[in-house]
Amino acid sequence: MNSGMKSEKTCTVKEISADESAWADFLISKAALVLASVVLFAALFQLAAGFKDLEAQEELDFLARDFKAAVDKAGAGNFPGETQEISYRFDENEVFLTSQFGDDIEVYVSGEYVHLKAESGGESFSAVRPFTFRVLPFNESELRGKLYTRFGNDGSEGSPLSADFQEIQEFLRISGTKEALLSADEDISIKKEFVYVRGSEGVSAFEYVLVYQ
Repeated sequence: MNSGMKSEKTCTVKEISADESAWADFLISKAALVLASVVLFAALFQLAAGFKDLEAQEELDFLARDFKAAVDKAGAGNFPGETQEISYRFDENEVFLTSQFGDDIEVYVSGEYVHLKAESGGESFSAVRPFTFRVLPFNESELRGKLYTRFGNDGSEGSPLSADFQEIQEFLRISGTKEALLSADEDISIKKEFVYVRGSEGVSAFEYVLVYQ
């Protein structure tokens, strides 16, 4: 009889031990599943955020390319004596209107490039595109005034410069180095102008694209 009770007791202990082991395995599996779910959701969140950032960058890149194309188009057209002014507005572009940045896009133009800056979701974005043609970030009045102050003539067709060609170009390059901040929700004027120079073989001209508000 004692042997039977001992056997029954041993069986009960084994059953309890097995149950506890199974319960522990269940809890471990459950914890592993929860942890895996957390990791998965975190990865999906980061992936979604990454796609959103990529989309925002692509929007800004597109706007920079579009503005560069407008400036390059002005630079590619016209001949000396012919000027045409183009009016460009970022807020007439569908990408600008539907972008994640709203009206918070800053437009910087120098003699070499257009630089767009914006923020979205706490992240900063930037897009830079170099110009194909020589650009100056100021209007014709400023151009003529700078030339007159430096060379004694304003470089117009009726008042050509007599200085060395390389000296003139270097002066204007330095003059256009500083970035000009333009408003994205106002007209931006893009205009080709010519600088006339008198040399030993007569008067010649070279062009600049003026970008200003």
